[in-house]
Amino acid sequence: MQAQDSSKIWRVGVLGDLYDPVGQLLEDIPARATHLFVPIEDPAKDAEYVDEIIVLSQSYALAHLPGLLKCDLPFSIVLRRLDTEVHPRDWRRESEILKRCIADAEDANIQLAALTEAAASEFRMEFGFRVKALDALVPVADGLPPFAIDRQQREVTFALSGQNKPRESRRVETDALHWARLRRLSVLHGSDHTDLDLQDMVSWANSSRGLRMANDKPQKLRWLAVVPNGVGLGHITRMMALAKAVQAHHDAEVIFWCFSRAAEILQAAGFQIVLRQNAGHLKAHPPAWRDWETQEFSIALQHLRPDIVSYDGAVIDPFIFRALRMPGCGKSAFLWVRRGMLRYDSDPQFLENEQFCDLILEPGDLAVAVDKGPTKTRQARLRGFSETYVTKPVALAKMIAPYSRREAKRRMKLGWGKHCLVSLGGAFGDWDAIEAEIVAQAKAKGVTLIWAQSPLAPPPQSQETLIRRLFPLSRYLPGIDGVITATGYNSFHELMLGYSGPVMFAPTNFVRMDDQVARASYAAEQGWSSVVFSDQPDGMKDRIGDFMQQVKDGATFRNRPTDNLDGRAFADRLRNICQRYRREI
Repeated sequence: MQAQDSSKIWRVGVLGDLYDPVGQLLEDIPARATHLFVPIEDPAKDAEYVDEIIVLSQSYALAHLPGLLKCDLPFSIVLRRLDTEVHPRDWRRESEILKRCIADAEDANIQLAALTEAAASEFRMEFGFRVKALDALVPVADGLPPFAIDRQQREVTFALSGQNKPRESRRVETDALHWARLRRLSVLHGSDHTDLDLQDMVSWANSSRGLRMANDKPQKLRWLAVVPNGVGLGHITRMMALAKAVQAHHDAEVIFWCFSRAAEILQAAGFQIVLRQNAGHLKAHPPAWRDWETQEFSIALQHLRPDIVSYDGAVIDPFIFRALRMPGCGKSAFLWVRRGMLRYDSDPQFLENEQFCDLILEPGDLAVAVDKGPTKTRQARLRGFSETYVTKPVALAKMIAPYSRREAKRRMKLGWGKHCLVSLGGAFGDWDAIEAEIVAQAKAKGVTLIWAQSPLAPPPQSQETLIRRLFPLSRYLPGIDGVITATGYNSFHELMLGYSGPVMFAPTNFVRMDDQVARASYAAEQGWSSVVFSDQPDGMKDRIGDFMQQVKDGATFRNRPTDNLDGRAFADRLRNICQRYRREI
């Protein structure tokens, strides 16, 4: 390898199968710890973007040798022994052709390498050239569960046990995890001894095992939080609450990879954001957009080097898992923030994403007693090495001090009298009948309405409603005398845990969303709130009228629950998960 300019990042072009374990393990070579790995397809065209090329097999070397020789860059060819997917005759013919081609290219800056010393010795005899074994990888822990891989088997079954935990059988897809992650979670074994290439990969992955040095220096935790473009503000609000909980107890930097149109909220709160566009925003073909986003996210992972990547939501876009398997992207833990209370008829297939995770955090729900969704009634078949952590309810209201009543009213520019906040959410549901009745009953009781304007929802139809943009809402609640809202996780818990005034829930009943009907009905049964249903006009007038009377009378509710997230416990759990992949000094 050529002498490197220490003032720039050394860019390594990786030519081979995109998710080849050998390409994944390159980042664990100590001398390459700071390198940027760039998958390439055509050496002649891509040479200007890299400083060096590593070819992952004889097949790729032969297919691209003319371009490699023309690109005037140093390149290495990793010679691979026979595997079970190639006929021995074809492998020998390929090796013989490559040997002749290399002999004819005497002036080329070519280095030949093999995965182990045994393989290197075999290739020296075969090629008659100098073949070096690749350097041993950085030390990792020993005493981990055995993980037996067979290239012909799509899934691996293994046993997982922990401190004070019973032995448990787990399954994971063979290629689900980056091998740099996998070698930190298990001791690898090749179950097919006729697959020499697999044996070499396993031997290389296990090199330096048990020799890892402790790193006791305090390290800042860097968290890259992916936020989808949800139908409301729940994803953003919940992730902000979790981020603030961690920052309150540990030195942590949180960066948001944000698809939400409400990204301004994160920026106003002082968080770093990387604003992204999804396929819908760009009107792009989803598979083409996903390929692009995979590349962009993998580059970001290498530049930002997060200790942990997270996603909040049930349906995780595959670009995240694809990027986490790219060369150079194997040292980040993955956190899935997955709320419960999904509808009973939700497709449970999304649970299989557990196999990609280190930690699955389920924010507690005050209505968990009526949870009939798949997170409560089903278990993933593919769980990998994941751990599940159910917390107390997560509410941003508990992380931010509210304004006084006087200050809240001043900031909202409200005068005397009673004020009711309306936040129905505009993405789903037919709110016309409810909105009309709210306006009529508020007028009859002398209550002034305020519409909480979301960046994601349209304004109200009524011209008699004040419009205010209030975020975080919890800071303004002391100046509000009543709230009518949809029943998403965020709205529900912010109000039940941080507000004592009258609340009326108007749940959305939509198959892709959580079970708002069950949540709202449960709260009403406990005497915490009122409820009105958009598809049940009978009694709507009386229910809303009774609620407006409560607002007018200044009613208070002292029986609401107080349980909320233990921020320190969560912060410690997150930091412990990150220790699995702690970057070496």
